[in-house]
Amino acid sequence: MLENYTLVGQGFRILLKSLSGYIGKEMSQKFGERWWDEVLQALSDQKDLPSNGEYGELIDSLDIANCLRLLKREWYGVFEANLSRNFLTWTNELMGARNVVAHIGQQDLEQPVAERYLNTMLLLCQEIDPDGADEINEVYKKVRSRATDTVVSERVYVGAEQPAPLSPEGARTEGNLLGLGNAEFVQKTTQSRKVTFGGKTQVYPVYRVRLDKLYYNDQNDRIATWITQYESENGIGTLSSLNAQEYNDVIETFICKSNPEAIQKTKNNIALVGQREAGVVLADGRIVDGNRRYTCLRKIERESKKPQYFETVIMEMDIQADRKQIKLLELALQHGEEKKVDYDLIDYAVGTYRDVVQTKLLTVDEYAQSANEPIAEVNGRIEVAKMICEFLDYIKLPEQYHVAREYQVYSLFVEMIVPLKKLNELEKTQLKHIAFNNAIMYATPDQRKFIRDIKKLIKDNAYTEYFAEQRLLEQQIYDLYLMEDIHSKQDIDAFAQRNRDITGKLQLSMEHALQKSRARQMKNKPLDNVVKSIEFLMEVDTRLFANMSPEDKLKIQSELQELLNIVEILQKKISE
Repeated sequence: MLENYTLVGQGFRILLKSLSGYIGKEMSQKFGERWWDEVLQALSDQKDLPSNGEYGELIDSLDIANCLRLLKREWYGVFEANLSRNFLTWTNELMGARNVVAHIGQQDLEQPVAERYLNTMLLLCQEIDPDGADEINEVYKKVRSRATDTVVSERVYVGAEQPAPLSPEGARTEGNLLGLGNAEFVQKTTQSRKVTFGGKTQVYPVYRVRLDKLYYNDQNDRIATWITQYESENGIGTLSSLNAQEYNDVIETFICKSNPEAIQKTKNNIALVGQREAGVVLADGRIVDGNRRYTCLRKIERESKKPQYFETVIMEMDIQADRKQIKLLELALQHGEEKKVDYDLIDYAVGTYRDVVQTKLLTVDEYAQSANEPIAEVNGRIEVAKMICEFLDYIKLPEQYHVAREYQVYSLFVEMIVPLKKLNELEKTQLKHIAFNNAIMYATPDQRKFIRDIKKLIKDNAYTEYFAEQRLLEQQIYDLYLMEDIHSKQDIDAFAQRNRDITGKLQLSMEHALQKSRARQMKNKPLDNVVKSIEFLMEVDTRLFANMSPEDKLKIQSELQELLNIVEILQKKISE
């Protein structure tokens, strides 16, 4: 009996329903009412299609071969934007599978071949129709149950083999995921992903790993300030003392809070078409790339109450022995593959500062090269991070980087770099303290305007009196702050609320400084205009007079006489 042949045919029929519906929807959205004309043009070599008809009739006229042909022929114009590149690979494979099934003869499909065909159908259908994928999965289970071996046979895969471990320590990682290769925990797929690391690109197979075998990377720069917040509230080391479930729950909260809109968008997309890009994990389950996707899958698993799997490559590296290499890998994945992630800028600055300055794990050159950034950009971010550290020390909350994130001072500090370069060392310290005081007292509702005003005062050389006024207010704040028991930003906010009169004085000081600067400019305006007029006159090239027409010479003489009259009037006015 041709049982495998029958089951594979059943899988193709389920896939046809999903594919034809998806193709009709996408083609009609792209081409409107003339979508079927586009189908006929793409399939002009096929003679068994109707020239027109109702939408449902036209969809039903597409067989599996024509659906696969349309996917290939309209890939770049219609389907590429919404589907992964693997989808095209699976389409090509299924076209070959369809030809085999159509010419099977009297022999049944071999067990591994039938499993392979249905597995590819399942992968393809997961991207466009999860319900259809569930139906194909049931058929796949029937084929698997027909295996004659007492031990469930492994699927047949083509493509990349697992590369050798990147380090001996990584290969010996306790609980190595590659040692859990079974249908329950870790399943190898037909997909692969290229990973570039250390100037070398390798192709890794992609695995489906059950979520409870993975855990978040607490070294991820995206959540650097959230980690410090948790430790400041719960004690140093408390995060590492949690069990795996509690640990993942805590960090999931950080990931969600760091960008809730992006999480919801990714979750909706995964729920609709499945995970479209494989992540990267270490052999012990630590996630190096894909924290957001993993978070969304955890949410989907809780809501659906169905086990979910994270699609990922597995790299055999050890977090302790290969710490530097892992950080370089993370930077290359997050920043070096032309996909800068949307980090909070303070998290990014703190992460860079921690890796280059605090732990000296990387040099500036190594960081810049792995992150695909100019060295000047890395140095600039470190400079801002140092200012963040000064700010936290100043407010008596050292290394509580989440406080800087809550104040959102990154743009303020980065804009301060330019004016600071124009000041001496004492004035630099004064300007930093001015910025710190205005930030904690909420005297700068518009930080960009505040720093623009500072730049203007420095440019006009009108900042000395302002600095002096602010220094007096700083002393007042300092004296009051010394009496405070500060443990959190909430304590500082309460302090600022109780001393709102100082906030008003800080703002008024800036207004007075700007008014004085404008008055000084208005006072000097006549002299500036006279000087500019002389400069313009000095630029007149008298050698050109000889080539001028009589009419032009008369016109210039008339204008010069007007100038003499104006000069005479001005001289009289200034003598009065």
